[in-house]
Amino acid sequence: MEPHIERLLRLAESCLTERPSRRLDGEIYCALHKIDDLNSVENERLIDARLNGEVLVRGHRGLPVGWIEAPPFTAELRYAEELLPDGVRTILKDPMKVCAAALNARARCDAPAPRVSEVFEFRSA
Repeated sequence: MEPHIERLLRLAESCLTERPSRRLDGEIYCALHKIDDLNSVENERLIDARLNGEVLVRGHRGLPVGWIEAPPFTAELRYAEELLPDGVRTILKDPMKVCAAALNARARCDAPAPRVSEVFEFRSA
């Protein structure tokens, strides 16, 4: 199994066992885009950034290195629903369950990242 698919499936499981969090939103964002968070979490400011859904990425969106704020996938239903691949719908109303279903579906069909991720701003590092 491809590593990015395993990553999505692991995060889908996390959505069923954890509470909504901005940290988890950041992990989901990175998994969707097949990127890594470069944040070393070596000081309180960087730990806070991770806990607030901010990820530090390189070579994404034409930026050499920049901060991205992940959408609130785990707390807001409209963002969780945006994770669903094209043509997939759900009657679930809990954002965490929708995230789990969407990430599972994305992993199974290897869908590209959703466009909702493009609405959040970038800051250069």
